[in-house]
Amino acid sequence: METTPTQIRDRLGLLADLACGFLESGQSGWSTKQVLSDDAQALGLDGFHCTTVGRVVIVEAHLPDGSNVTVTTCADALDLIDCGRSLRLHRLAARLRDAGDQAADRLDDLRQEVRDLRAAVAPWWAVTVGTTLLAFVIAMQLGVGWQAWVTASAVQVVTALAGQLLGRLHLPHLFTIAVQSSVAGAVATVLVKAGAVDPVGAAAAIAVNWLLLIPLPQIIGAMNDIIDADYLTAVTRTGSVAVTGLGITIGGALTFQLGELLHMEHPLLDELPGLPWYFALVFSALGAIGNALANGGWLKLLVPATVIGVITGAANQALSVAAGFNTLWANAGAAIVLGAVSMVMARRTGYPQHVFALMGITGALLPGIAVVSGILLQMGGQSGAAQFGSAATICVALGTGVAFGAFLTQRLLRLPAQP
Repeated sequence: METTPTQIRDRLGLLADLACGFLESGQSGWSTKQVLSDDAQALGLDGFHCTTVGRVVIVEAHLPDGSNVTVTTCADALDLIDCGRSLRLHRLAARLRDAGDQAADRLDDLRQEVRDLRAAVAPWWAVTVGTTLLAFVIAMQLGVGWQAWVTASAVQVVTALAGQLLGRLHLPHLFTIAVQSSVAGAVATVLVKAGAVDPVGAAAAIAVNWLLLIPLPQIIGAMNDIIDADYLTAVTRTGSVAVTGLGITIGGALTFQLGELLHMEHPLLDELPGLPWYFALVFSALGAIGNALANGGWLKLLVPATVIGVITGAANQALSVAAGFNTLWANAGAAIVLGAVSMVMARRTGYPQHVFALMGITGALLPGIAVVSGILLQMGGQSGAAQFGSAATICVALGTGVAFGAFLTQRLLRLPAQP
């Protein structure tokens, strides 16, 4: 029996909802299109085409008379990664492909299942626990004292709570980031004045918090979109990163002004103390685990997170310590390795590739030392622009390296398109 226009529109509606769920879980636009194309074929949609422009999703297919029908919707967000939700959405898409025509008979149930998955988010307290652990471990990697580790954790808890409050007020993203970064600076400054931590430790705590505000999924996604020639979506993601950067800049300016008003002394360090390679590997693994918890990965991702953290940390140590590469090139090279390994692990575990990429970056590759040095210089009356610029360059290199490593591995191993 010939499919009616209403049935085609209903099937497109299901695929549009599914696409929004993928985008809201951190998946790139191109990867989303690949998954939807397979599902559309299973649903019997001829001439299916999917377009993503930022958060906007447009799906279309041919009608029996040769004309087209289009469904347009919009994802709620792009800068989030939810490991558990992403995996469940991919499993639902796989069921849809396997069911084929039978899935078309239960579209209402499937759409409701997609809506339920989109509405399901990791509890805020679980995310806060994960990011606090992540902040603690990243501070450890900077080689500063234990007071800085505790301060970074405390600052992260306060800013996470501030983010929850501002989210309920539906404050624009720019202002939310500006307030969170300002709160981080204010809390760390108060702790210095109270004698709980020294200025170097406070700078490390602030740096860790600002780094965790950077939307790394957007950077990775933008590079993937550029490789896939999806330039419109790449520009949208880049704009989101720029807005976050502007918010952090505003918060930084307020933080530095507060330091001047309180006449805080900030020693200038030529370099921060480093860590032995074996400690670096341990902290890389712990950082990846913290990221898994923060992004809804729970216990199923603890072992894969440990593996990806150790591999990424080992690659970075080999390039920076053994081969003598500078920080930028060592991180970029390690990111390429991470992209390759994350692609293979994604195929073996069923989790999307970007989930593992983010774990490896936050566990081992964040440019914390550059940001700490910039903060100390800025608060010491000098310019930290070079250090902040170096940190931004490293972040871009990380996204580029991961995207290139994944692309190269997919081509060399002839893997199917990774969701």
